[in-house]
Amino acid sequence: METPDPTLPKFLQEEELSEECRELISSLPTGKDIIIPHNLHQYQGFWHASKMLPKIVTCQNQFEARDSDIFLVTLPKSGTTWLKAIVFALVNRTKYDPKSTQHPLLSNNPHEFFPFLEFEPRNPNGVDSSSPSTPRLFATHLPLVSLPESVKKSGCKLVYLCRNPKDNFVSLFHMLIKLRTEEMGSNLLEDAFENFCRGVSSYGPVWDHALGYWKESLENPERVLFLRYEEMKEDAGNQLRKLAEFIGCPISKEEESFNVVGQISELCSFDHLSNLEVNRTGKLLAGYNNSIFFRRGEVGDWKNHLTPQMEEELSEECRELISSLPTEKGLVSGNLYQYEGFWHTSEILQKILPYQNQFEARDSDIYLVTLPKSGTTWLKAMVFALVNRTQYNPNSNQQHPLVSNNPHQLVPFLESEPISNGVDSCPTDPRLIATHLPLVFLPESVKQSGCKIVYLCRNPKDNFVSLWHFTNKLRTEEMGCISLEETFDKFCRGVELFGPFWDHVLGYWKESLEKPDKVLFLKYEEMKENPGNHLRKIAEFIGCPISMEEESFNLVNQILELCSFDHLSNLEVNRAGRLSSGHSKSAFFRRGEVGDWKNHLTPEMAQKVDEIIKQKLGASGLTFY
Repeated sequence: METPDPTLPKFLQEEELSEECRELISSLPTGKDIIIPHNLHQYQGFWHASKMLPKIVTCQNQFEARDSDIFLVTLPKSGTTWLKAIVFALVNRTKYDPKSTQHPLLSNNPHEFFPFLEFEPRNPNGVDSSSPSTPRLFATHLPLVSLPESVKKSGCKLVYLCRNPKDNFVSLFHMLIKLRTEEMGSNLLEDAFENFCRGVSSYGPVWDHALGYWKESLENPERVLFLRYEEMKEDAGNQLRKLAEFIGCPISKEEESFNVVGQISELCSFDHLSNLEVNRTGKLLAGYNNSIFFRRGEVGDWKNHLTPQMEEELSEECRELISSLPTEKGLVSGNLYQYEGFWHTSEILQKILPYQNQFEARDSDIYLVTLPKSGTTWLKAMVFALVNRTQYNPNSNQQHPLVSNNPHQLVPFLESEPISNGVDSCPTDPRLIATHLPLVFLPESVKQSGCKIVYLCRNPKDNFVSLWHFTNKLRTEEMGCISLEETFDKFCRGVELFGPFWDHVLGYWKESLEKPDKVLFLKYEEMKENPGNHLRKIAEFIGCPISMEEESFNLVNQILELCSFDHLSNLEVNRAGRLSSGHSKSAFFRRGEVGDWKNHLTPEMAQKVDEIIKQKLGASGLTFY
């Protein structure tokens, strides 16, 4: 019999392993947990403590899921405790009033209400998994591939919450350090970070874990709800409503009238839970102190721990390339680097350079290409509504995804998070992908495939004015506003993100003349002047033309109304909160007018832009109003 290691939590201090489990473990790749000194083994592509493996295998073979089950899935230290509290309060709100002084969350740690599937697979945390009560609430850290087959095949609901990997690492590091004895020491940040980046952490790699559930949420959105911790923190109320709708207990109008969302948010807030006596003292059955699950709960705390070198983690090749490029100060913060004739941030270069050869385009893909502030949000909304009109009726009022989501959340940017957002392996068909990248910078597979590219450009003077306003919304109070004159000078020199303007539009203009079946070139001003005919043109080009029947019930106008500037800009989802990029959603809606440049540019400025455009585009046949 093995002697239990007193430094490990109780759920890792189990009886001697069976011969079958020993054989399984001996056949697996082995790693070492840097922080808690025990072995990790790679099973089905993910790392687990050796004594967790028998539990996982038992769970896979014996657990019987029900269609009514609700599973909360996270990586450790990704908001598990908070999510458990919120879902418990939501599901049980008719039984336990969220504002009651007798609420179970006031006298119990949230982990006591949600058994972990893999910790005690036959009888998780002492809770009888054969109980007839519905819905049963379970939690798990297991990757998608390791879930029991009965879970994958059932009609149960999976709620996945992920967190910025840098904050996830820092929070995990602090938690595991608390489990170390004084003799072990605690100066391990660098070594732990190296392990984390190699994917060697419990239930890791982080990216594979998140990507598995992300792809599943796209393929089966009725079964898997994918949430981000940062968006939950930014807009807890709307995320809570979305969660309630998904798990089958939506917030009623009556409940809205007495602020049940606010009551649950307050009950389950970090400050409230962490200060309860039950969460400051005592232990769970697993052997953890209740207090270990509450540290700071902040977004961006990684900046207080990780060095710039850790954050960057650039390859030497990429470092050398970027350091050799021409550089100019950007409009918001940091530098821009000129690569292949266009200006980019180092962050975008780091993401897209390796991706140019890795990304796999499909013939059915649809790419929406714009320069920033050229109608991107409007175009995303219209094409999303067009492509999905059989699934989502544009006239369905509050049920359409565009009513509850910012268009940027529905059509991802290729260059923003090309790997982690799952663009490259999204199972939906067609895939809708946006980009600001110039033609020369597109991945080779996009250029060689039979995909469709819709390019929308805007009068350069209106584009500049809109960009200037947008830039100042992104600048901090300490930075102050950047002047119109300074921004204009950079614009005219081509020093703007993804610029120069004229080279960007010229690349796609020429491509549209050579390959009109692949590239549709549109002008914002013409779209505003006659949106109906342009919507029909887009629909025809991307392969989903408007039918006679659809014309008969005025589908085009329904989509135009749904996607109009006035409608989108006044939606609550677009007036409050932030995107995962950190940008305020309201920043993407200003005026959307044609000719607003006349209210900002002097006659000399307007003439200078006209002269540059004539010089750069004169021989191409491309003109602007």
